[in-house]
Amino acid sequence: MQDRYVADVGDFGKYGLLRFLSAKTELRLGIIWYLFSDESHNSDGRHLSYLTKPEYAVPDSDLYLALGKIVERGQRSVRAVEKAGLLPKDSIFFRRRIAVPNDLVVDRRKRAAARIAWLREAVRSSSDAELVFLDPDNGIETASIQRHSPKSGKYVYWEELTPFWERRQSLLVYHHLNRTASVARQSELLRAQFEERFPDAGLLRYFLFRKGSCRHFWLISQKRHAACFGAAIDALLRSHWREYFEVG
Repeated sequence: MQDRYVADVGDFGKYGLLRFLSAKTELRLGIIWYLFSDESHNSDGRHLSYLTKPEYAVPDSDLYLALGKIVERGQRSVRAVEKAGLLPKDSIFFRRRIAVPNDLVVDRRKRAAARIAWLREAVRSSSDAELVFLDPDNGIETASIQRHSPKSGKYVYWEELTPFWERRQSLLVYHHLNRTASVARQSELLRAQFEERFPDAGLLRYFLFRKGSCRHFWLISQKRHAACFGAAIDALLRSHWREYFEVG
């Protein structure tokens, strides 16, 4: 996650889903931002035209108006999202930056140690959450970026899900799809990986948001939460959000 993405169309989908799931399940939400320093090599984060299209207000008008105000005030940051009250009042936020420019000149052992320390603090801070949302910039790890790489802060690594899962917390994991294969094929491959790593999951589903570019939100539910998530998904598919999300 980068501050420059706040309130773009992808954020609209993200917070819409989090608000909906939180309201329907009444589970306490913890957010691990995976906050990465803003980059400037591309124009990502400028997908704001949805704020001029009133139809986007239909599924959640309060969210639509609140994100519009953040953009209007020039306050695009995760801190502004927290202050805006977009998410339940008892939500837990962990926004310690995962990487800063100076990381580029630090040796790999120190980067790896810093990552371990960052994760330890993230896990500790979210101990009271029941649903933990992990929000990396790009998504689930790729073989080309090792955990000690300067760019590793843009990914969540499989092993980083373990401490939350073993603490009996359900997970929602962001993943940005790419052009290496079709959406269907990438979804199939990711599902196989999740099934292999979480054979005891009570429910495994993804929410695909296609506005702007394709994004996955993978839900890995503890068995004790499976029924309430199942009911929430059924409710989502009956709501206006069904026009925005495909559930797989």
